[in-house]
Amino acid sequence: MARLIFETSYSPVPEVAIAATIALLAGVCGRAYRTHTGVDLALYMILVARSGTGKDAIHKGIPRVLKMAERPMADRFVRSVDFVSGQALQKELLREPGFLNLQGEFGKKLKQMSNPTNAPMQAFRTLMLNAYAREHLEGMFYSNAENNLLGVDWPALSFLGETTPGTFLQCLTADMMEDGFMSRFLVISYDGDKPYPNPNHGRAVQLPGDDLGHWGNLVDHALRYQWPVNTPAPLIATPNEDALERLTAFERECIANVNATEEDAERQVWNRAHLKVLKIASLLAVADHFLKPVIKIQHVAWARSLVARDIAMFEARKRAGDIGSGDDARERKLLQIMGDYLLHPPGAGHKVPEDLRVRLIIPRFYLQRRTASLPAFHNHRLGPTKALDEAMRSLADSGYVREVLRHELIERHSFHGKAYRLLRGE
Repeated sequence: MARLIFETSYSPVPEVAIAATIALLAGVCGRAYRTHTGVDLALYMILVARSGTGKDAIHKGIPRVLKMAERPMADRFVRSVDFVSGQALQKELLREPGFLNLQGEFGKKLKQMSNPTNAPMQAFRTLMLNAYAREHLEGMFYSNAENNLLGVDWPALSFLGETTPGTFLQCLTADMMEDGFMSRFLVISYDGDKPYPNPNHGRAVQLPGDDLGHWGNLVDHALRYQWPVNTPAPLIATPNEDALERLTAFERECIANVNATEEDAERQVWNRAHLKVLKIASLLAVADHFLKPVIKIQHVAWARSLVARDIAMFEARKRAGDIGSGDDARERKLLQIMGDYLLHPPGAGHKVPEDLRVRLIIPRFYLQRRTASLPAFHNHRLGPTKALDEAMRSLADSGYVREVLRHELIERHSFHGKAYRLLRGE
């Protein structure tokens, strides 16, 4: 399925095809199956890639593959709907639980959800928190009893949204990280260039014969679980001995990492890592044999590698100061900018004298240009200039930088302005 989506994309990117395939499997199988620990197989996912790099393949590839199943009502597994509130999404889940909500430019909605004064988006965020791996979703009751909707067991909401790195990072507020909202998402990132157009993207293709029949039968089986009541008992994805041993070891690793830090955002990343691996491995097992899914060690290994890349991305962004809005995030970002400045000459547009850079001197105006639009600085209560001053003062007090004496700058470099010398990095 992933290969088909990749080979029929105008701008083929492996990460995009993989994200689309995993999300489609979660949308179809989320309610019909359980892990051996009793959790549904629904997933929340975000695809992060730069503009023009082929993210739109998820919106074309997923419906195309679902249509290949040729089963009535199969299109109900995917909703390309921009739900404007939590109430609207809850109504849809109560009527027809177990589907994939596919969203374009989800970063804009994430940004709205990070605003505590946006009541509809706060309700949307709350609903997503409540629907994740939940055994029961409460009903909705109105003064007109005819409009009432009863609660539903196992809502199994899956979600795939796409956005750009800049928009995504703006949304990673401390609040979004610490309450466990973002830790529910599997983030798949592509930071490469825009690929050349695929000359075969428009050709009509099908899954190979055996795979096509297998896919159709899987969708047919999952359709039996698409109603709020009177659904069959779900099938269990059971790990074999080797897979169970690997899953248990990873769960212990996750617990150790949770216990190793007091920082809530870091704890949240590891808190659900094992659950993501278990769900993805279960989906792979279902795709292999949907009537008797057995999780094998290769399923666990592949799922773990996917989640490991998600965790590595978060940790790298955190070290670079791209996540968070406090003093610590601003200082980490400044150290990253200064380190990059010393390793790579800034563009001619910055007009930084080269003799300053080779002597480890960073002009303040360069730092101001690089930080003014960053959320951690731009959103500071006193503005980006004050945020920069406070962060540089703190770095100086901690021995990371030293302000260069003005007369030294004038006499040796004919430079008028404030500048700093980087003494050490992290």
